[in-house]
Amino acid sequence: MRGHARISIVIPVFNGSRTLRQTLETARRQRDGVEIIVVDDASTEDISPLVQGMGAIHHRLPINFGPATARTEGARVASGEIVLFTDSDVWLPDQLLSALQKVFAERECECVQGVFSKQCPHTNFFSQYKNLYNRFVLNRLPDWIETTYTSLTAVDKDFFFRCGGFDQNIRSASIEDRTLGENIIRAGGKIFLDRTLEVVHNKRLSASGFFRNQFKRSRDLAKLLLRQRESGYRKAGGTFGTNTREAMLRLPVAQCVLISVALSLWSGWFLSLGLLFGILYVRLTREWIGYLAREKGPAFGLLGLGVDFLDALVSGLGVAAGIFGYKALGKRY
Repeated sequence: MRGHARISIVIPVFNGSRTLRQTLETARRQRDGVEIIVVDDASTEDISPLVQGMGAIHHRLPINFGPATARTEGARVASGEIVLFTDSDVWLPDQLLSALQKVFAERECECVQGVFSKQCPHTNFFSQYKNLYNRFVLNRLPDWIETTYTSLTAVDKDFFFRCGGFDQNIRSASIEDRTLGENIIRAGGKIFLDRTLEVVHNKRLSASGFFRNQFKRSRDLAKLLLRQRESGYRKAGGTFGTNTREAMLRLPVAQCVLISVALSLWSGWFLSLGLLFGILYVRLTREWIGYLAREKGPAFGLLGLGVDFLDALVSGLGVAAGIFGYKALGKRY
């Protein structure tokens, strides 16, 4: 039956007219009569003419609730048996709906997760870097996963509501998509990662935007992991969703490098210690940096190593802020 299940496309948006038109164009190409629901999260710009002109349903929320609630409201009004969540800055591949129907028919799963294409419309370094990172981390996961990344996530609508969907306590665009994965697994569902389903992420990132997002995501991820640990969902020594142990371990190692170099001004012995930590850092990131070098050349990979180190420092501060907020201030979200 799932091979013929109707699929509704849900796109949350807040003032995203700059990228929304191209997203809707790729959604409309799927097939005639496809149900596309744009959930307008109380935008301050009028996107209704654009949405309706592209043949989509404009579902406006009275106040800004954030993407978790916006996606949930979109699923609530969707008529399809399967809901495809995507974002307002994503280009969907042709024949995606047919491919999803086939996957649901062949795999016993409640959710199908896609990945990112190598293609990135923006040529600046940070856009390319982040796009490749998203592709790298998702493609390293096994076929059956425990997380979702809503640039392309399709889920059985009935199961979505039975399992609890997204954690709507999360108001900002950050790690809310991971909570859907958690709830699916908690409810006994399965998530299949299909690497043939690739979307293009039409997002331009500046240096400041990149590091700001990394701090925020790391802070929120720390709180999520603490909530999961507290609830018993994530055991001590467990996995971290899309984050490998090496990626998590590099955060304190980067801090140790920085501290050692600072202390070397007092004693040269610490410079040798900093060098050892630096070698360890390179070892922990060698697969990621090697991937960058293969895809974009040695110079890009070398620059990527420096950016990754700065990212580790910023993300480490984000994790510290998340732990402090959770433990000392009682801020669970």
